[in-house]
Amino acid sequence: MFAVPALPQPPKNLVVLEVTFDSVRLAWNSTNSSTTTPPVKSYVVQYRHNGSSDDFVEIPVRKPEILVGGLNAATAYEFHVRAVSDVGQSLSATHVVVITNPAG
Repeated sequence: MFAVPALPQPPKNLVVLEVTFDSVRLAWNSTNSSTTTPPVKSYVVQYRHNGSSDDFVEIPVRKPEILVGGLNAATAYEFHVRAVSDVGQSLSATHVVVITNPAG
């Protein structure tokens, strides 16, 4: 009998570090602490207009921080983060909604 590897745990403590009129900087805690799941190798940040049914834009990143640019001013965005291991992607346990600043 063998054990089936589990998906990684979702990132925790997703926080907004900075907001401008066209960008948002986010950070979160890594989930590499479990001995029962494969190590987290990267993350996928997903975002879209808040309340939209559009597909998420996905950005792969290696570190638990990102600056998402090219956003519209004075617009609400929904952000999710997933951990990625050799087994697959975690669920996105936490999310944040951020409203970008009005243009200058």
